Amino acid sequence: MPKVKTITMNAGNWNQETKMRLNEKVLGSMNDMGSLVRQIVKGSKSNELLAQAAKNFSSQETAIQNSMETLKKMDLIKTQLEYQQSAIERSMSAIDDIHDQLHTIQR
Repeated sequence: MPKVKTITMNAGNWNQETKMRLNEKVLGSMNDMGSLVRQIVKGSKSNELLAQAAKNFSSQETAIQNSMETLKKMDLIKTQLEYQQSAIERSMSAIDDIHDQLHTIQR
């Protein structure tokens, strides 16, 4: 009889151990599924973020184009101001010459 009792106890322990391992496997699988779902959700949001980034980029393209046009206009204005400065400098030189001539005439 002791052998039957030992076999029954071993079978009972084996059943308990098997149930524990099964529970651990189920728990591990549930955790893995949770991780998978989180990755899928994260992945779907990355598409939304990518679409938003593309929209932002395209709106920046217009701003960059406008800035480029403004810079071209500013360059043209700078060139015109340089010509005006040159003309003013020539006029100032002529005024000095005229002033010297008037001063000579007055003597």
